[in-house]
Formats: sequence, structure tokens, C-alpha cells
Amino acid sequence: MTAPLLEIKGLKKHFPIGGRFNKKGAVKAVDGVDLAVYPGETLSIVGESGCGKSTVGRLALRLMDSTEGEILFEGTNIAGYSQRQMKPIRKDMQCVFQDPYASLNPRMTVGKALAEPLIVQQKMGAAQAMKRAEELLEVVGLRASATALYPHEFSGGQRQRIAIARAISLDPKLIVADEPVSALDVSIQAQIVNLLGDLQQKTNVSYLFISHNLSVVRHISDRVAVMYLGRVVETGTKDQLFNNPLHPYTQALLSSVPEPDVDGKRERIMLRGEVPNAANPPSGCPFHPRCPHAVDRCRTERPAFREVEPGHSASCHFI
Repeated sequence: MTAPLLEIKGLKKHFPIGGRFNKKGAVKAVDGVDLAVYPGETLSIVGESGCGKSTVGRLALRLMDSTEGEILFEGTNIAGYSQRQMKPIRKDMQCVFQDPYASLNPRMTVGKALAEPLIVQQKMGAAQAMKRAEELLEVVGLRASATALYPHEFSGGQRQRIAIARAISLDPKLIVADEPVSALDVSIQAQIVNLLGDLQQKTNVSYLFISHNLSVVRHISDRVAVMYLGRVVETGTKDQLFNNPLHPYTQALLSSVPEPDVDGKRERIMLRGEVPNAANPPSGCPFHPRCPHAVDRCRTERPAFREVEPGHSASCHFI
């Protein structure tokens, strides 16, 4: 079997509460995550806001330090790498953020924004880098002449194309796409998702795709991981997860997706209560306060994360 491009083992990120001399606990944003992304595939992470999916992406890119765990990129644990050690690896790990306007320097033309990583990482001359920037804009469906324009002169969809052009400029092996279409109109979302798919076919790049839009996830993913309160509660291929969800939380998420068939009789699962506080998570199964099937065992014993069928795993006592 092919070795993972990115493998995360026991990853944790706890944010301390209180001051330096008066610590009052920690917010367990990520609390023991295991994931693997293989070459040329798209692994999507889904879950409610605050479940820790964006934090996993930032930790994988080493944009923040982890509290515990391993981050293996091409078999090498980079979790403890310094910024200097990370510099040669940065070209292989790129990102596309949710807000393209915030991720682009408003004082820098698009051409300079695209040329900068080429000059820094590949030691290109300014003229050569600018020519490559023009080529990149054409790859993502924009005019080469747009290199002279500033970010505010583009629409949201165009800015996201520019962000994608910058992400692919160094021919990365992995792109972390954090909610890349959530701020865009539906028609533009389809264009961006199709663009990502076309680029993957041409370059074999891997995506760690973070989203709460399950329709987009179903379209673009090879495999899906469902997160709840800092932990992965279910993983599987997109067909396994959408056609046979095992965890009650996954079932509730999928039941909330709008269906175009108004006469459909699919049961809507309504979750009770609110998402628990990550600074004081429930004992036992973290989902038990909202689970319609919870029993006493769920309140005291954390369920093991186990494989139910090849490639399909979940953590629930009733599976």
C-alpha cells in the first residue's frame, strides 16, 4: 500500500486559560487526532464550528505549535521543527484560506504576490518570476494582464483563484484548503471546486479539505473525517460515510443537508442541547449529552475508535 504523504498521530492542541501565573485549565481544541492523507487524494474534515478542524489544518502546516503528537510529512516527524527547518518544506505544503482578501497583501499587486514565493523559494529572477505569475493566472482562468492589478480590483471568486494560483506556484505536494468556498456565491463555489479538481488531475496534488458544506465535500472528496469536540468520531470513503453513516453525530449532520426533493420523507435528526465547552469536555463519550441513544455506559466510558469495515471506522459503543 502507498505510504501516506501526511500522517497525524495523537495530535493535540490545548490553549491555556488564564495568565502566566494563574492558569485555570485549557481549551482542548484538538484532543488526540489521528489522520492520514495519501498522494493524489482529497481527505475532507467536516464538523460544526468550533470542532477543531481548522486548528488541525494549521497544525499540519506548522502555522502553530502542537501541544502533543506527531506530524509526519513524507515519513519525517516535523512537529518539533523550527521555522528555519520548515523553510525548505514550505514549498511542498501550501494553503488556501477562507477569506482570500485577508490572505492577500492589499498594498502588493497580484503579480508581486505570486512572484514573491518564486523569488524566495526557487531563487528566480524578478522578470522570470513575473512571467511565471502571468502563466499561473491563466492556469486558474484569469488574464495574464491582471498581474498589474491590486486585490481590491477583483471579485471574491477571482481573489480565491489568485489564492489558488499562489498555492500551486511552487508545485506543492499538499494543499490545506480551509473553507475555500464558504464565502462565495453558489455558482462561483462550483467553479472553484471544479478548478481544484482539475488541478489535482494535472498535478496529483493532495488536498486536506476543511469544510462544513457537506454537498461540496461529497463532490470533491475521496475520504471524509468527521470531527466533534476536538476528536475524530468517524472516517471512511465518501460513499461509505454518506451512504452508511455509523456515528449518531454523522447521521445528524447528514440529515441536516437540504434535499431538492420536497416530497422526500427522510427523517430529520434534531440534536438537543449545545456543543459542550472544550475547556470542560464531558466524561465518557463526548457526544453523550446530545446523543439520542446515550445510556449510562456512554456517560462513563469513552468508546474506542475501531474499524467496522475496511476503511470505515467510528467511535461508538453501539457499532
